[in-house]
Amino acid sequence: MHSTQNNYVINKHTEEAYDRKPPDKRSFLRKGMDTFGNIFGLNICFVIFCLPIFTIGASITALYSMCMRIQEDKEEIILSGFVTEFKKNFKQSTQAFFIILLYIAIMLAEYIMINNISGIISTVYTYILIVEIILFCLVVPFVFPLIARYENTLGKIFINSFLLAIGYFGSWIKIFIAWVAPIAFCIIYPIIFIYIWYLWLLLIFGAIAYGTSFTLRKIFQMNKEVSEKNSDNCDYEDNEDIHEKQ
Repeated sequence: MHSTQNNYVINKHTEEAYDRKPPDKRSFLRKGMDTFGNIFGLNICFVIFCLPIFTIGASITALYSMCMRIQEDKEEIILSGFVTEFKKNFKQSTQAFFIILLYIAIMLAEYIMINNISGIISTVYTYILIVEIILFCLVVPFVFPLIARYENTLGKIFINSFLLAIGYFGSWIKIFIAWVAPIAFCIIYPIIFIYIWYLWLLLIFGAIAYGTSFTLRKIFQMNKEVSEKNSDNCDYEDNEDIHEKQ
């Protein structure tokens, strides 16, 4: 009787051991190769669609939209999906891009003016320019991902970009550094850019967007949960005219 019970225990543990199989290295490798292929394909699409220059905003939106869709297993065909997202968000993304360019032009004009005047006026405009730069850095990283994710007016997109940057400041820092650090590094050390310029054309833009999309999706999900718990607050998801894109 005891022997039968012992055999049962041994067999049970053996079955449990078989159930706890180690992760399949081949599937892990295949997933990694698929991810690399997706990033490579998205980067090529992004660079090509940026060539007219004025389409940069729509290209960034399409890039982020595709990154989030791929991570959520909603998209498999890179080119057709990118073109679809590009067309769908072209008008609003292009408007946002030109607003950002106008904002940069205003800051540049103020900088030139500050260098050509002195006294209290120069000091005042210096502080104004610092505030404008801070606002610019807070808002821009979220503008195109929000356009990619939600249906909303352009004014509210900019407002919500600022609110998300303040509300999820730690995540904003990650996204900001992910974009600014490699660009600044190439500007400060142009010799490095000479050696790796082709990587920007083939991989880097897509890799940054794909990596930061994980953080963005987490922010959007946390904000959604907070909004559902505080339905009385006028949060991002609570506005009647805000809808998540399909």
